[in-house]
Amino acid sequence: MKMSTVVRKSSKIIAPFLFTYGIYLIIYGHLSPGGGFQGGVILAVGIILLLTSHGYKLVHESFQERLVKVTESTAVLGIILLGLSGLIFQAFFYNYLSGGTPGTLFSGGTIVLFNILVGVKIGTGFTIVFYVFLRRMESD
Repeated sequence: MKMSTVVRKSSKIIAPFLFTYGIYLIIYGHLSPGGGFQGGVILAVGIILLLTSHGYKLVHESFQERLVKVTESTAVLGIILLGLSGLIFQAFFYNYLSGGTPGTLFSGGTIVLFNILVGVKIGTGFTIVFYVFLRRMESD
């Protein structure tokens, strides 16, 4: 299915804004509404927008499925290690990093790291699911 020139050009303009907003939500999720899950979904929506407007083959070259799967697995491993590292301080997922000034980026301690890992996990997970759907549609 070939999209029109207007759709392809506008998706190239909109996608960087989606990526930027998704990253913003992930990093500043402990200070405002949002967080890893919401930001990860928005990152995946940016990739899905490019996939639907430019086609599977063109976008798949930039976001290779193998690299996306490795990134997802690494994020899951990071989440597990972050949770287990809290056991050193006597509690699972304990916020052991000292917080900075309230209201600043580093005031969340390990929450910021957790949000980043969850955002990467969710974004790559939704992208993989969409890759599977596209592959299934192309085989029919």
